[in-house]
Amino acid sequence: MEKEPLIKLTWRGHETIESIPPLLSDARQIEIILPTNYNHSLFCALHPGEPPAQLEEINTSGGPELLAAIATVKGLEEFIALARALTTAHIEVHVVSPPSVIIKPVKHPDA
Repeated sequence: MEKEPLIKLTWRGHETIESIPPLLSDARQIEIILPTNYNHSLFCALHPGEPPAQLEEINTSGGPELLAAIATVKGLEEFIALARALTTAHIEVHVVSPPSVIIKPVKHPDA
């Protein structure tokens, strides 16, 4: 069965988080679209120590640990459950502006 190239989800808290693990086998990537007012808080959480900037452009990649960093933002705490659920999953997480979280299952080298 061919995987969907992209599944887009609008942020709805716990409902969104619970829907993601089963979708990983159905999609090449899952995009969670966050409200734009999270951009500043995400930038601060993902770039601690950065001086205040005119333009807070986010373009950060990592593994499941990045989901735990996102969970430190007020209103996005539910991401900690996803971080725990995907700790051993082979995924790549990409956070971009406008605020979106993109999760891509990656093929394990031993598979």
